[in-house]
Order: sequence, then C-alpha cells, then structure tokens
Amino acid sequence: MRVASTIVFILSFVSLLISLKLFWNLGVFVDEHNLSTNVVSGSYFWSLMDWLRLLLLFLICVISGLNIFLAKKKS
Repeated sequence: MRVASTIVFILSFVSLLISLKLFWNLGVFVDEHNLSTNVVSGSYFWSLMDWLRLLLLFLICVISGLNIFLAKKKS
C-alpha cells in the first residue's frame, strides 16, 4: 500500500510541475504578445479550468503526501 501511495504522490507531483511550467509559458506568451489568457485558452471558462487544474493537482499532491506520512506513523 505504501508503494502505491508513493507512486501516486510522485506522479501527481510531476504532473503538477509540468502544469506549472506550461502555465508559466502561457503567461510569458500572453505578456509578450499583449493578449489575455482568455484569448489564448479559448474563453473565460477554459481560463478558469486551467486554474482549477492547478488547484486540483496541488490538492492531490497534498493529500497523497499526507497519506504517505500518516501511514508511516500508524505502522
């Protein structure tokens, strides 16, 4: 069980890092071309979905990280 929790944490953390880098690149592109994220993403809804994806990935990382450490204390 602990190995599975560790794998979930690592995968979610890598996914979060990739999403953060892509979001950073989106911000740089928007700044350089004087656009808004709504134009690049397609609409205000999809811009909000980008933020929601980052939030959900962060929450998955936190919850899976806590799961690893709380399982360690119980053993």
